[in-house]
Amino acid sequence: MDLSKLKLDVYDLFGIILPGILAIAEGWILLRGWNSFVDSLTHLSGTELTLLLVFAFGLGHLVQELGDVFVQVVRGKKYLRRGRYKFWRTEEAQLVKQTIELELGHEINSIDGAYDYCLTRLKGRFEKRGIFVATSDLSRSLVALSLLSLVPVCRIALHDVPSLHRSLGIVTMAMVSVTAISTLSWRRMNRYRDLSEATVFRAYLALAREGLSASATPK
Repeated sequence: MDLSKLKLDVYDLFGIILPGILAIAEGWILLRGWNSFVDSLTHLSGTELTLLLVFAFGLGHLVQELGDVFVQVVRGKKYLRRGRYKFWRTEEAQLVKQTIELELGHEINSIDGAYDYCLTRLKGRFEKRGIFVATSDLSRSLVALSLLSLVPVCRIALHDVPSLHRSLGIVTMAMVSVTAISTLSWRRMNRYRDLSEATVFRAYLALAREGLSASATPK
């Protein structure tokens, strides 16, 4: 299989494949141990690397779903869409509503409906949104994976380390690391998700103004 022929976008790489690889690594360490994981990783052939990426792509979808379920359970179903709701309460949103009504001839009362309309009108012209969403979803996956990483860490501490004192030290360091990674990943998830939501409305306004300027220009 020629990897150069695969057409992968930013989200595929950072939103799906990378979380999938991390999940495989955690499972590998849990089942075989840290030393076996490092040894196998340094001796991967081209075919094995291809299979790893294929499995990572499949598993990455499950990791994303796990992260989404975790966020919904902890903060509610609409938590990741709060950026558009906050924007809709601002004065700037009034201009968006007026522009949509001017284009359609009627107002869209639903916030989600207005968001979908603006996103559809952009037609891929807001390319950075893909980067924002990929970064947010990667961060969401890191929250879930960092919590799950405690399982292979306990395996290393209890099975691979002979000293009880060192085992407790490893578990303590892991708890501190997981807390730090989860906290930072959660903050980054929120920040980039908000960017991917509110900026859609602003990009739509810019597009609409271009259309109005072009129509007003005498031919």
